[in-house]
Amino acid sequence: MYTKNEILNIVKRQLALDYNCQLLDFEKEGNTITENKLLEGRRINESDGCFLKIISIGGRAIICADEKIRPWLEEKILKQNASWLFDYGKLRAIDNKLRDFGHEIDEMPHFYLPNPVTCEVKPITTIKWFEKEEILQFKGDSRFEQAFVFDETCPDVLGVAAIEGDSIVGMAGASEDSNTLYQIGIDVVPEYRGRGIGTNLVALLKQELLKRGKVPFYGTSVSHIISKNIAISAGFFPAWAEVYSREVED
Repeated sequence: MYTKNEILNIVKRQLALDYNCQLLDFEKEGNTITENKLLEGRRINESDGCFLKIISIGGRAIICADEKIRPWLEEKILKQNASWLFDYGKLRAIDNKLRDFGHEIDEMPHFYLPNPVTCEVKPITTIKWFEKEEILQFKGDSRFEQAFVFDETCPDVLGVAAIEGDSIVGMAGASEDSNTLYQIGIDVVPEYRGRGIGTNLVALLKQELLKRGKVPFYGTSVSHIISKNIAISAGFFPAWAEVYSREVED
């Protein structure tokens, strides 16, 4: 089982690949701007190769940017306090500048990491585990679109279901976003929400992944308070936030 510091060190090594920066950039004073370069071993998702992406972690920001916008970022953003960098006024200024280059802010997800110092979690329902090949049976099942992504770049590798009678009423799934980091998603069918099933499944999946030597992480929208509460109740703590861009659609 990992310690909290070990988890943070593993995550920072991965984020250094994602943002083309050095491990020391997460510890030094101030923010860092890096070249928009795609490194082997990075997490690959919808924002891969985007014009601009920024991560705020531990009171520091790493800004991975196209060279065209870099001079403006160095003048206007680099010296900003990373703890307040994603306030609306600053994001609006960034978005306005991005539009000069045909891009705009896309999303701003928040991410959570597991606190390893938690009590052993027991199932509150009948459960069933699904390994990688067994997950394929749920492809196209709209009930579990958050639990499983069915993406070759971050394949689904483990799932756990809550069972009521003959029906699955909730499902948590983990995708292999990198060699060390596995992302958790959760779905609970509407009539079974509010009973703690989602929290329990996420906690069980987190626990199992840690036992297997993987670091689970949990991502959600800034406004999705229910999802945030699931993460916290399941033994996760807030770790970092990201902003990334996309091309402006015609």
